[in-house]
Amino acid sequence: MRFSPLFLPLVWVTGALSLKSGKLLASRPKGEIQGEPLDKRMYFLDYMPQFNFIPCACAKCGTTAMLNFIYSRAMGHDWPYSVSADHKDIHNIFAEWWTHVEEPQFELVWDKDRQAELMDSAFSLAVIRDPMERLISAFKSKIQCAVGPHRGDPGREAFVKQLRELQGLETDETCLELTDFLEALASIHANGDAQYLNDHFLPQNLACFYTYPPDRWTVVSTVAESDFFSVLASALDSTNTTPPGQHSSGTKILVTETDYALLQNITTDEYAMIGDYLLPSWVSPNTW
Repeated sequence: MRFSPLFLPLVWVTGALSLKSGKLLASRPKGEIQGEPLDKRMYFLDYMPQFNFIPCACAKCGTTAMLNFIYSRAMGHDWPYSVSADHKDIHNIFAEWWTHVEEPQFELVWDKDRQAELMDSAFSLAVIRDPMERLISAFKSKIQCAVGPHRGDPGREAFVKQLRELQGLETDETCLELTDFLEALASIHANGDAQYLNDHFLPQNLACFYTYPPDRWTVVSTVAESDFFSVLASALDSTNTTPPGQHSSGTKILVTETDYALLQNITTDEYAMIGDYLLPSWVSPNTW
Protein backbone atom coordinates (compact mmCIF):
# COMPACT_ATOMS: atom_id res chain seq x y z
CA MET A 1 0.00 0.00 0.00
CA ARG A 2 1.34 3.44 -0.91
CA PHE A 3 0.40 6.78 0.64
CA SER A 4 0.78 9.89 -1.47
CA PRO A 5 2.64 12.93 -0.09
CA LEU A 6 -0.76 14.63 -0.37
CA PHE A 7 -3.53 13.79 2.07
CA LEU A 8 -6.84 13.79 0.21
CA PRO A 9 -10.41 12.50 0.72
CA LEU A 10 -11.84 9.41 -1.02
CA VAL A 11 -13.68 9.26 -4.34
CA TRP A 12 -15.08 6.12 -6.00
CA VAL A 13 -14.92 4.99 -9.62
CA THR A 14 -13.90 7.28 -12.42
CA GLY A 15 -15.68 6.18 -15.54
CA ALA A 16 -18.31 6.78 -18.16
CA LEU A 17 -21.89 6.51 -16.92
CA SER A 18 -24.40 4.34 -18.68
CA LEU A 19 -27.49 6.51 -18.32
CA LYS A 20 -29.72 3.61 -19.29
CA SER A 21 -28.68 1.37 -16.42
CA GLY A 22 -27.17 3.88 -14.01
CA LYS A 23 -24.20 1.53 -13.58
CA LEU A 24 -20.59 2.65 -13.65
CA LEU A 25 -18.64 1.70 -16.73
CA ALA A 26 -15.03 2.55 -17.33
CA SER A 27 -15.59 2.18 -21.05
CA ARG A 28 -18.32 1.59 -23.59
CA PRO A 29 -18.08 -0.38 -26.83
CA LYS A 30 -16.44 1.63 -29.62
CA GLY A 31 -19.57 1.65 -31.75
CA GLU A 32 -21.65 3.20 -28.96
CA ILE A 33 -19.37 6.19 -28.54
CA GLN A 34 -18.77 6.74 -32.27
CA GLY A 35 -15.03 6.52 -31.97
CA GLU A 36 -14.66 9.29 -29.40
CA PRO A 37 -11.37 9.16 -27.46
CA LEU A 38 -11.35 9.02 -23.67
CA ASP A 39 -10.79 12.76 -23.23
CA LYS A 40 -14.02 13.46 -25.13
CA ARG A 41 -16.19 11.30 -22.88
CA MET A 42 -18.00 12.54 -19.76
CA TYR A 43 -15.60 11.57 -17.00
CA PHE A 44 -16.49 12.12 -13.39
CA LEU A 45 -15.58 11.41 -9.79
CA ASP A 46 -17.89 9.66 -7.35
CA TYR A 47 -17.71 11.56 -4.09
CA MET A 48 -19.12 10.64 -0.68
CA PRO A 49 -19.73 14.04 0.97
CA GLN A 50 -20.68 12.51 4.33
CA PHE A 51 -17.11 11.21 4.66
CA ASN A 52 -15.26 13.59 2.34
CA PHE A 53 -14.13 10.48 0.55
CA ILE A 54 -13.31 9.63 -3.07
CA PRO A 55 -13.04 5.88 -3.89
CA CYS A 56 -12.08 4.55 -7.31
CA ALA A 57 -11.60 0.94 -8.37
CA CYS A 58 -11.26 -0.91 -11.64
CA ALA A 59 -13.61 -3.77 -12.48
CA LYS A 60 -12.21 -7.10 -11.21
CA CYS A 61 -10.11 -5.29 -8.60
CA GLY A 62 -12.23 -6.22 -5.59
CA THR A 63 -15.05 -3.74 -6.18
CA THR A 64 -17.73 -6.06 -4.78
CA ALA A 65 -15.87 -6.53 -1.49
CA MET A 66 -15.13 -2.83 -1.23
CA LEU A 67 -18.71 -1.77 -1.97
CA ASN A 68 -20.08 -4.28 0.53
CA PHE A 69 -17.77 -2.77 3.13
CA ILE A 70 -18.73 0.81 2.22
CA TYR A 71 -22.43 -0.04 2.16
CA SER A 72 -22.44 -1.60 5.62
CA ARG A 73 -20.63 1.36 7.19
CA ALA A 74 -22.56 4.07 5.36
CA MET A 75 -26.01 2.48 5.65
CA GLY A 76 -25.64 0.91 9.08
CA HIS A 77 -26.37 -2.67 7.99
CA ASP A 78 -25.03 -5.30 5.62
CA TRP A 79 -26.08 -5.51 1.98
CA PRO A 80 -29.42 -7.38 2.13
CA TYR A 81 -30.17 -8.01 -1.53
CA SER A 82 -29.41 -10.54 -4.25
CA VAL A 83 -28.95 -9.65 -7.90
CA SER A 84 -30.73 -12.82 -9.05
CA ALA A 85 -33.60 -12.74 -6.52
CA ASP A 86 -34.08 -9.01 -5.94
CA HIS A 87 -32.63 -7.60 -9.18
CA LYS A 88 -30.62 -5.12 -7.16
CA ASP A 89 -26.92 -4.68 -7.86
CA ILE A 90 -24.60 -3.21 -5.25
CA HIS A 91 -22.49 -1.72 -8.05
CA ASN A 92 -25.39 0.56 -9.00
CA ILE A 93 -24.41 3.21 -6.48
CA PHE A 94 -26.94 5.80 -7.66
CA ALA A 95 -29.96 3.56 -7.17
CA GLU A 96 -32.49 4.05 -4.38
CA TRP A 97 -30.97 1.23 -2.32
CA TRP A 98 -27.90 3.41 -1.78
CA THR A 99 -30.03 6.19 -0.23
CA HIS A 100 -29.97 6.57 3.56
CA VAL A 101 -32.42 8.87 5.38
CA GLU A 102 -33.36 10.37 2.00
CA GLU A 103 -29.73 11.28 1.34
CA PRO A 104 -27.85 9.61 -1.54
CA GLN A 105 -24.47 8.32 -0.43
CA PHE A 106 -22.67 9.27 -3.64
CA GLU A 107 -22.46 12.55 -5.50
CA LEU A 108 -21.55 12.62 -9.17
CA VAL A 109 -18.93 15.31 -9.77
CA TRP A 110 -18.65 16.31 -13.42
CA ASP A 111 -17.05 19.73 -13.14
CA LYS A 112 -13.30 19.51 -13.78
CA ASP A 113 -12.43 22.41 -11.47
CA ARG A 114 -14.42 20.89 -8.58
CA GLN A 115 -12.81 17.52 -9.25
CA ALA A 116 -9.39 19.13 -8.88
CA GLU A 117 -10.45 20.87 -5.66
CA LEU A 118 -11.71 17.61 -4.18
CA MET A 119 -8.59 15.73 -5.18
CA ASP A 120 -6.62 18.35 -3.22
CA SER A 121 -8.81 18.30 -0.12
CA ALA A 122 -10.54 14.92 0.27
CA PHE A 123 -9.19 11.47 1.16
CA SER A 124 -8.87 9.54 -2.11
CA LEU A 125 -8.40 5.81 -2.58
CA ALA A 126 -7.53 4.08 -5.83
CA VAL A 127 -7.91 0.29 -5.73
CA ILE A 128 -5.72 -1.64 -8.13
CA ARG A 129 -4.84 -5.23 -8.94
CA ASP A 130 -1.96 -7.03 -10.57
CA PRO A 131 -2.74 -6.53 -14.30
CA MET A 132 -2.07 -10.14 -15.34
CA GLU A 133 -4.07 -11.58 -12.45
CA ARG A 134 -6.92 -9.20 -13.23
CA LEU A 135 -7.13 -10.16 -16.91
CA ILE A 136 -7.13 -13.86 -16.04
CA SER A 137 -9.89 -13.22 -13.50
CA ALA A 138 -11.88 -11.22 -16.06
CA PHE A 139 -11.45 -14.03 -18.60
CA LYS A 140 -12.72 -16.66 -16.16
CA SER A 141 -15.66 -14.49 -15.17
CA LYS A 142 -16.74 -13.03 -18.51
CA ILE A 143 -15.28 -14.98 -21.44
CA GLN A 144 -14.32 -18.57 -20.53
CA CYS A 145 -16.33 -21.47 -21.89
CA ALA A 146 -18.31 -23.41 -19.28
CA VAL A 147 -16.09 -25.62 -17.13
CA GLY A 148 -17.86 -28.12 -14.85
CA PRO A 149 -20.09 -26.23 -12.40
CA HIS A 150 -18.62 -22.90 -13.52
CA ARG A 151 -21.17 -21.60 -16.04
CA GLY A 152 -19.68 -18.15 -16.52
CA ASP A 153 -21.42 -14.82 -16.95
CA PRO A 154 -24.88 -14.97 -18.58
CA GLY A 155 -23.78 -12.04 -20.73
CA ARG A 156 -20.68 -13.89 -21.94
CA GLU A 157 -21.79 -13.93 -25.57
CA ALA A 158 -22.11 -10.14 -25.58
CA PHE A 159 -18.62 -9.73 -24.09
CA VAL A 160 -17.18 -11.96 -26.81
CA LYS A 161 -19.07 -10.11 -29.54
CA GLN A 162 -17.79 -6.74 -28.29
CA LEU A 163 -14.20 -7.99 -28.33
CA ARG A 164 -14.50 -9.32 -31.84
CA GLU A 165 -16.19 -6.14 -33.04
CA LEU A 166 -13.29 -4.08 -31.71
CA GLN A 167 -11.04 -6.33 -33.79
CA GLY A 168 -13.25 -5.60 -36.79
CA LEU A 169 -14.50 -9.18 -36.88
CA GLU A 170 -17.93 -10.75 -36.99
CA THR A 171 -18.41 -13.88 -34.92
CA ASP A 172 -20.93 -16.43 -33.76
CA GLU A 173 -18.64 -17.52 -30.91
CA THR A 174 -20.22 -17.58 -27.47
CA CYS A 175 -16.99 -18.05 -25.49
CA LEU A 176 -13.22 -18.13 -26.01
CA GLU A 177 -10.19 -20.05 -24.81
CA LEU A 178 -7.56 -18.06 -22.91
CA THR A 179 -5.09 -17.80 -25.79
CA ASP A 180 -7.82 -16.61 -28.17
CA PHE A 181 -8.93 -14.00 -25.63
CA LEU A 182 -5.40 -12.70 -25.12
CA GLU A 183 -4.70 -12.62 -28.85
CA ALA A 184 -7.87 -10.56 -29.29
CA LEU A 185 -6.74 -8.10 -26.61
CA ALA A 186 -3.25 -7.89 -28.10
CA SER A 187 -4.75 -7.08 -31.50
CA ILE A 188 -7.00 -4.39 -30.00
CA HIS A 189 -4.08 -2.83 -28.13
CA ALA A 190 -1.89 -2.93 -31.25
CA ASN A 191 -4.59 -1.12 -33.23
CA GLY A 192 -4.76 1.65 -30.63
CA ASP A 193 -8.28 0.74 -29.52
CA ALA A 194 -7.64 -0.34 -25.91
CA GLN A 195 -9.50 2.75 -24.67
CA TYR A 196 -12.75 1.32 -26.07
CA LEU A 197 -12.57 -1.96 -24.16
CA ASN A 198 -15.26 -2.98 -21.71
CA ASP A 199 -14.42 -1.88 -18.16
CA HIS A 200 -13.47 -5.44 -17.14
CA PHE A 201 -10.62 -5.42 -19.69
CA LEU A 202 -9.80 -1.70 -19.79
CA PRO A 203 -6.16 -1.06 -18.76
CA GLN A 204 -5.90 0.48 -15.30
CA ASN A 205 -3.82 3.38 -16.62
CA LEU A 206 -6.93 4.37 -18.63
CA ALA A 207 -9.38 4.10 -15.71
CA CYS A 208 -8.79 5.64 -12.25
CA PHE A 209 -5.47 7.09 -13.42
CA TYR A 210 -6.54 8.52 -16.76
CA THR A 211 -6.98 12.02 -15.30
CA TYR A 212 -5.12 11.72 -12.00
CA PRO A 213 -1.92 9.60 -11.84
CA PRO A 214 -1.16 7.42 -8.81
CA ASP A 215 0.79 10.10 -6.95
CA ARG A 216 -2.33 12.31 -6.86
CA TRP A 217 -4.28 9.76 -4.77
CA THR A 218 -3.99 9.63 -1.01
CA VAL A 219 -3.74 5.84 -1.06
CA VAL A 220 -3.15 3.39 -3.90
CA SER A 221 -3.66 -0.22 -2.82
CA THR A 222 -4.88 -3.68 -3.65
CA VAL A 223 -7.62 -5.26 -1.51
CA ALA A 224 -5.09 -7.98 -0.66
CA GLU A 225 -2.96 -5.59 1.42
CA SER A 226 -3.17 -6.54 5.08
CA ASP A 227 -4.28 -3.07 6.18
CA PHE A 228 -6.59 -2.27 3.25
CA PHE A 229 -9.86 -2.57 5.16
CA SER A 230 -8.40 -0.70 8.13
CA VAL A 231 -7.63 2.23 5.85
CA LEU A 232 -11.08 1.99 4.28
CA ALA A 233 -12.74 1.87 7.70
CA SER A 234 -10.84 4.97 8.77
CA ALA A 235 -12.03 6.81 5.66
CA LEU A 236 -15.60 5.89 6.63
CA ASP A 237 -15.21 6.96 10.28
CA SER A 238 -15.61 3.35 11.41
CA THR A 239 -13.69 1.26 13.90
CA ASN A 240 -15.04 -2.00 12.43
CA THR A 241 -12.28 -3.29 10.15
CA THR A 242 -13.72 -6.77 9.55
CA PRO A 243 -13.61 -7.44 5.79
CA PRO A 244 -16.65 -8.83 3.99
CA GLY A 245 -16.67 -12.31 2.49
CA GLN A 246 -15.05 -12.40 -0.92
CA HIS A 247 -16.07 -14.49 -3.90
CA SER A 248 -13.91 -16.50 -6.28
CA SER A 249 -14.59 -18.51 -9.41
CA GLY A 250 -12.82 -21.52 -7.93
CA THR A 251 -11.61 -22.67 -11.35
CA LYS A 252 -7.95 -23.00 -12.31
CA ILE A 253 -6.48 -22.31 -15.70
CA LEU A 254 -3.12 -23.09 -17.25
CA VAL A 255 -1.06 -20.09 -18.35
CA THR A 256 1.17 -21.29 -21.18
CA GLU A 257 4.39 -19.60 -22.30
CA THR A 258 2.43 -18.15 -25.25
CA ASP A 259 -0.24 -16.82 -22.90
CA TYR A 260 2.38 -15.31 -20.61
CA ALA A 261 4.12 -13.53 -23.48
CA LEU A 262 0.77 -12.10 -24.61
CA LEU A 263 -0.02 -10.97 -21.07
CA GLN A 264 3.34 -9.24 -20.80
CA ASN A 265 2.72 -7.42 -24.06
CA ILE A 266 -0.81 -6.33 -23.16
CA THR A 267 0.01 -5.09 -19.65
CA THR A 268 3.28 -3.21 -20.27
CA ASP A 269 1.78 0.26 -19.79
CA GLU A 270 -0.11 -0.79 -16.66
CA TYR A 271 2.98 -2.17 -14.94
CA ALA A 272 4.91 0.95 -15.91
CA MET A 273 2.35 3.06 -14.07
CA ILE A 274 1.37 0.95 -11.04
CA GLY A 275 4.07 -1.72 -10.75
CA ASP A 276 5.64 -0.10 -7.68
CA TYR A 277 2.31 -0.34 -5.81
CA LEU A 278 1.74 -4.06 -6.39
CA LEU A 279 2.38 -7.19 -4.38
CA PRO A 280 4.32 -9.99 -6.15
CA SER A 281 2.18 -11.72 -8.79
CA TRP A 282 1.39 -15.43 -8.81
CA VAL A 283 1.24 -15.47 -12.63
CA SER A 284 4.12 -17.21 -14.40
CA PRO A 285 4.43 -19.37 -17.52
CA ASN A 286 3.30 -22.99 -17.39
CA THR A 287 1.49 -22.58 -14.07
CA TRP A 288 -2.12 -22.99 -13.00
